[in-house]
Amino acid sequence: MGRSWIEYGGCGFWAADGPAEVWLHLLAQEAGRVVDRPGWLESARAEWEEGAAVGFVGCVPWGLDGHLGADPGRAAVVLRLVAGVNRRLEGWAPAIPRAAANAFGVGGPGAVFTEDVPVGPLLGLGAALAGLLGDAAAPDPCDGPCAE
Repeated sequence: MGRSWIEYGGCGFWAADGPAEVWLHLLAQEAGRVVDRPGWLESARAEWEEGAAVGFVGCVPWGLDGHLGADPGRAAVVLRLVAGVNRRLEGWAPAIPRAAANAFGVGGPGAVFTEDVPVGPLLGLGAALAGLLGDAAAPDPCDGPCAE
């Protein structure tokens, strides 16, 4: 399995593709629940859903810079979506049942989960994402040197 670089504002972190795809799927679902969502959020939602389903290896597309730019209001919207995904994940703890995870349709054609999906690594990814988006209570994934 590959690893993808998740970046925003010139900083970022690496994440295994499987958890990144699950996260993108859940983030797209969360964005889809926003009533009267603005065009930029609908565009992000569509890209996230496609990115979760295609099966990219080592390049799962998040597009945060493209969709959020330097707009703190947009970052705040996505940060609220991240919090919503984290609440859903906590509700599944300690693991997302295999059947539920397979219903997500992530990872590309023919990809299946053979076991329940542990929530811990997904919550870790969520914390890193929240830190990247500026949540002061979350660990900053850029606290050390950032990779290029």
